Amino acid sequence: MGHPPFMVRPAGGSGPPVPDGLEIVRVADRSTLHDFVATLVEAYPIAGADGTALAGPSVLDGPVRLFVGYVDGRPVSTAGARLGHGIVDVEWVATLPAYRRRGIGAAVTWAATAADPGAAAVLIASDDGQPVYEAMGYVRLMRLTMWHRPPPPAIS
Repeated sequence: MGHPPFMVRPAGGSGPPVPDGLEIVRVADRSTLHDFVATLVEAYPIAGADGTALAGPSVLDGPVRLFVGYVDGRPVSTAGARLGHGIVDVEWVATLPAYRRRGIGAAVTWAATAADPGAAAVLIASDDGQPVYEAMGYVRLMRLTMWHRPPPPAIS
């Protein structure tokens, strides 16, 4: 997959402005969970992602916080966080291509970053996302080497 930067930011602070027309909703039911997964799969396509465990409603009962950004009622952006051990692990950041470079992804990512306002946050950034996260107070610690192994083809 590449060599993405691992980034951290201290607790506190204020986030970027929420763009006009953007509504950020915390996933709390099957409908918004469906919007989250469908948007994530469309905006950040990875083979096999449509079968993600995030689609199961039990995810709503644990330490995961998911957020969807809506523009004119359409889900266009996602971000989530896993909370634990005093850290907010920001994951699943994706914005549909037609809605990028408008501050939408940053605003939704901030919702995940602030899921526990008293905890530091970490994330693994894309090279395109790194400047956005730096503007939010994240600092690059190091680059990681990551691999992705798609699921094997179905046997028929």
